[in-house]
This record gives sequence, C-alpha cells and structure tokens, in this order.
Amino acid sequence: MGPSYRSSYQIKQLPPESNDLEVRVLSPKSAHGSPGISHTLSSRRRRPQSRRAFKWIFAGILALCLLVFFIRVSSRMKMAHSGHIDHDPIDVVAVSLKPSCVTREAVASLNRYLQPRAIHIVTTSIDKCRVFDAFASNVVCHLQDDFVEGLTVDRVGDFMQQNLGVDQHKQVKGRDLAGWYMQQFIKLGSILALPGLSEYYVIWDLDMVLLSPVQLLWRNGDRAHGSDDGSATSAAAMSAGQSQIQTLVNIGGSIAPGYIASFQRLTKRSLEFAPDGTSFVTHWMVVYKPYLREFLKDLSGGGKGHLDWVWRILGAVDPRSADLGFSEYASYISWVRQHYPQSQILAPRKTWVRHPFGQTAVRLMRLIRADQCCCPSRLMLQLLRTAGYVYTGYEVGHISECRYDAPEHAKSYGL
Repeated sequence: MGPSYRSSYQIKQLPPESNDLEVRVLSPKSAHGSPGISHTLSSRRRRPQSRRAFKWIFAGILALCLLVFFIRVSSRMKMAHSGHIDHDPIDVVAVSLKPSCVTREAVASLNRYLQPRAIHIVTTSIDKCRVFDAFASNVVCHLQDDFVEGLTVDRVGDFMQQNLGVDQHKQVKGRDLAGWYMQQFIKLGSILALPGLSEYYVIWDLDMVLLSPVQLLWRNGDRAHGSDDGSATSAAAMSAGQSQIQTLVNIGGSIAPGYIASFQRLTKRSLEFAPDGTSFVTHWMVVYKPYLREFLKDLSGGGKGHLDWVWRILGAVDPRSADLGFSEYASYISWVRQHYPQSQILAPRKTWVRHPFGQTAVRLMRLIRADQCCCPSRLMLQLLRTAGYVYTGYEVGHISECRYDAPEHAKSYGL
C-alpha cells in the first residue's frame, strides 16, 4: 500500500479531539474543515457544467461541418445540372480478357450510376461470354476475332512481328503485346462492328469502377467554361446563339513518349494535353459517332480498305517504345480537340485514381480473402466515394502479387 493509505488509516485511530488534523489531511487545500469540504462540493458542481459546455461546443462544430458539407454538395449539384441535357440512354463498349470480380463490379457500377441501354463486352471465348452475360441483363457479349470484320489478334501480331520486329507475345499489363493493341482497335472499330450504337456512346475500360453519377453531355449555350478549365468553346457559335452539345473529357492521365510520337506521325500534329499538363489517357471516354468515323478515315490516309487505319497506326509505332506505342484515348480526344474544339468540355480536376489508396492497399486487402485475389472492397469504394472521387481503377494485371495471369485464373479471376 502507498503512503497516503497508511496516513489515512492512522488518522482514523486518533481521538475525537484530533479531527482538525483529519480534515487537514483529507483536504490539503483548506486550513479548516468546512472550507475544504465546500471546495470539494463546488468542484463537483462545476464538472457537470463543463461537460455540458463541451457537449454544446462539440455539437456546434458538428453542425458547422454538416452545414459546410451540404453547401458544397448543393453548389456542386447546381454546377452539375446547369448545362444538363436529358438524353436517350446511351450504350457502353468495353473489352476484357476474362471475367473477374473487378469486371463484375464495373458492370454493376455502370448500371447503378450510368444506366446504359446496353453494355457491349468483347472477350476471347464463348465460355467467358457466358459468364459476362450473367453479370446483367443488358450485357451483350462478342468474340474479339469476330467483332470487326477481318481484324484478328493473329493478324495484328503478325504485322507487328514482320514490320516492327517486336515480340507479339511479350507480356504487357496482363496480356500479350498483340492483344494490348488489339483491344484498342476493337474500341475504335466498335463503330464499324455495331452500327446500331447510340449516337453518343461510352468506351469504358472494365478495370474501372464508377463511384457516383456522372454527367456525360452538356450544352455550351447553357454553360461555358472557356479559360476556367481549358476547354475551347466556339465564340462564333456562342454569339450566334447556337447550342453545341459538348462531351465530358476527363483529365489526369499519364504521359508516354510513344503516344506522342505515333500521333505526330499519323496526323502531323502534336498530341494535346490538359491545362495541368496531364494526358487524356483516363480509361474511358465519350465518343460521337460522326467524329469517330471521320477520325478513322483521317487515320486511313486516303486508303480504301476498312482496316487501313489499323495498319497505319501500327506502322506509326516506334519499335523502341512499342510497349506503350499508341493510345486510343489520347489520340481520339486530341484529334477532336483540334478539329471540333467547341464539342468538348474538360473536367475541372482529376476525379479518379488508378488504384484505391495505392497498390500497397490493394495488395494488403487481398490477404483477407480466402483465394487472395485482388478484388474490390466495399469499404475501399465507400471511402473513395466519400473522398469525392468519381471512379477508381482496379488494374490488378499491373500488380504481380495479385497473380492475375496465374494458370488457375486462366478463365476467370476472383469469381
């Protein structure tokens, strides 16, 4: 026992006349008994008052935070709907090597927030198509070698091997090099393969998960950004009172020298970049069918064949940077900005991430799964949504620990 216990015990043994000493020991701040007792009672009375004051302060701070939050949400919603266009449901085109827990979440998120008429998925086998078809009733699956007439992965690979001298089977980002170029050609060639697509449609990478509703089309007569975000709205159209529909363009993509070089060779122009210096390789885009047709015709260089644009693109790839030698996203968006600048509106900021909280977080989250696959976590998605992101990537083919290419995941991953 400590000394204070012994002192108190000894005092209790003192005779009644020594009560003064007991009070002094129990109430050291008082020279006499009753003032010490009064001090103790008053401090007890003050504690509930201080607690009530703390509660009121905390409630006030919480109310202020909620007020700021609702003001920000309200202002964003007003901005988002100031140039809102009610349009018919649009279509989505996507390419995927195989069904996975990521592609399943991507399809679910598109239906939840974008509500497309149809989601066209191009993959490599009938068995994989059956799995994709089960994801949602509006999924329409296609085989890659039957999608665009005359375009097969073997033809692409043979051209690369013979004309570029590169290994068509080299692994790049979860698929071989020929397959990586093939998926880009499928996206651009979707307008040839699916003539019934909506006039505006979305090309979407299925390793991207949408986190919230997104406005795709705007009317520049109602909302003009101009120099605020770098989009170029036609002054003539504005002054004439014409209303030009604009498509949303995301920013924040990475830059690769190969993308710049191939676009320069194909168009004799420089690749475009966002005002903050980032690229338009943002893993999905809105395309307008007349512009895409004209873009492919321009890339064909006057050739009559319906696939001339494919071979010209491959011919413009520098073998030294063939791993990242061409970008369908950066090239199409740059071409449209140079020919129809009034038709685009740039996102004011980057609204996405390639991996939720970095690759390390994805690696760690796989450990809680029995199969140790890198699959989207509801918690991670909610945290990103709360942080204000519009979409996030789950590029599991880029993370070796995810074992996306393992033999046991040949037909599907994480399902």
